[in-house]
Amino acid sequence: MTQKESYQKVVELIQKWQGKDFEVTPSFNIKDELGADSVDVMEFILTVEDEFGIEISDEDIDHLATVADVVAYVDKKTKPLT
Repeated sequence: MTQKESYQKVVELIQKWQGKDFEVTPSFNIKDELGADSVDVMEFILTVEDEFGIEISDEDIDHLATVADVVAYVDKKTKPLT
C-alpha cells in the first residue's frame, strides 16, 4: 500500500466518524479538531489497527497527533523489511 493509499484510508476512517463531507488535511489534529477525548482517540487507534493489521503501542499513541503522523506510522509498520 502506498502512503497516498494509507492517507486516503485514514481520511475515510475519520469521515465515517464525522460524515462524508468532513474535510481532513494532513495537518488535521485528531484530538483537537475532533474534540475527541481519550476514549475517542483509543477507538480511532483501534480502528486504525484493525484496518491496517498493525499494533500501535501505548507509547507510540502519544506521538500520533495529526493525520500525517498516523499515515507515516502506518507506512512504517506496513512496509516489508528489506
